[in-house]
Amino acid sequence: MKKLKLVFLDTSLFRISYMLCLFFCTIMYVEKAAYIMIYGLFVWGLALTVYKLVVQKVYKKMYLGIWLIAFLVSFLITTLININLEFNTLAFNLFMLMHCAICFFMFYGINTEQGVPFRWELYLVARLFVYLSTVFTVVGLVFMLFTAGIFDDYMYFNGEVFKGFYTNPNYQGYVSALSVIFCHMLTKPNFIVNSGQKRVSRIWLVSCILFNCVALLLCDSNGSLLLLVVYTALIVLMKFFSMIEDLTPRKIISRFAMLVIIGIVVLALMMFVRVFCRIGVAAFFSDSGLSQSQIEDLSSDALFIPSQDSGFTSRWFLWDAGVKIFRHNPIFGIGKGNLYNAIVEVTGKTNLYSHFEGLHLIAYTDLHNGFLTILVTAGIVGAALFAVFIVRYLMMILPVWYVQRRIMVYSVYPCLLAFIGAYFCYALIEKTVLFDLTYLVISFWLILGYTSCYALDFGYMRRGNFYVFGKEIHRKLI
Repeated sequence: MKKLKLVFLDTSLFRISYMLCLFFCTIMYVEKAAYIMIYGLFVWGLALTVYKLVVQKVYKKMYLGIWLIAFLVSFLITTLININLEFNTLAFNLFMLMHCAICFFMFYGINTEQGVPFRWELYLVARLFVYLSTVFTVVGLVFMLFTAGIFDDYMYFNGEVFKGFYTNPNYQGYVSALSVIFCHMLTKPNFIVNSGQKRVSRIWLVSCILFNCVALLLCDSNGSLLLLVVYTALIVLMKFFSMIEDLTPRKIISRFAMLVIIGIVVLALMMFVRVFCRIGVAAFFSDSGLSQSQIEDLSSDALFIPSQDSGFTSRWFLWDAGVKIFRHNPIFGIGKGNLYNAIVEVTGKTNLYSHFEGLHLIAYTDLHNGFLTILVTAGIVGAALFAVFIVRYLMMILPVWYVQRRIMVYSVYPCLLAFIGAYFCYALIEKTVLFDLTYLVISFWLILGYTSCYALDFGYMRRGNFYVFGKEIHRKLI
């Protein structure tokens, strides 16, 4: 029983298992088995969350925790306000409430765990993920090249879009971009030494980067390309700032503006390179060559121009519907479980996802903008609480880098900051941030947790207490 208790309370084991299982939920042929496992792990995570709240009282220790707890209370009110006769909507809203609690207390809440080996854990997550994703990408590319025509409609090359072994090309894109970012982290010598692990072969890392960049260019994920470009731009920006003796507002603004211009140019070039790669691969697999209409089809997304049609995957359609829904329910929102019905109501479209039904239909529905989804589903109250948390979080992690920017050349900390900034840009056009049980969301909260641990380890501290209505509150909670 003592060993079982130790396994149950091993939060590192839970986080790594949960992440790996969510990763395999994106892999074809094994996704159904992975989904069955993830619900078992979800129960484990929920039990651990309750244990941490009731027994360990982490709500008294978690940095900025008061805003996250207030968000959970706000979303509970949203759920109660929007109760209706449909069991699925209520069940999914409650499910999302529990999912948020796991994100907050088990992933971001790693900063409450005394003596947790967060460097080792981050190293293990990065290395496992790079190995797995690269293997799947390479095998997918090999099958695409040597089995053309056999799996086109289902597995490897679907509609001139490479998706490898993944259930969706966007997963292939995100995994490829994140793999490149993790490879960059694994080149940091201080990170390797402090985690107590061996250095990863540079040849292996370069190979991983090359294969994943090829996959990223062949898939249709504009957001993933944006994620990688913004990450690179932020790394360069921090490098510029670290070399300046005296940071003045003028220097900051001028260098930031220059970097934005360079980033836009690089992003546009990468988009055009991707279009040429896709046309080349499509022409390679075509027996009779490509027609003019096919070429125009493949080059239609050379720039970030959201589709203006009325299809349910159109960003404009979803964002317009989200704004209309928000106007009807601005204070506490409608709840994630009610989003599909609300979109149908304000747009008049039905059978938006004919191949989904029940809870799957509700779970799949999203506005493809993480922040807008929070605003619409949690309302002004929930969005404001979440925004305060994000602002306060940035106020915690950025000064640590600024103070120690000269000695962080070999540290992984700037990489974590760049990922967070790039993810915020990525969240503007994809299903991310919070209300979605996917690897994309959990990886974000895990990185938030690791970054907060580094910030605390580097010396960030808010000491002291203050009193509100006679209640003692520790400053670190706010």
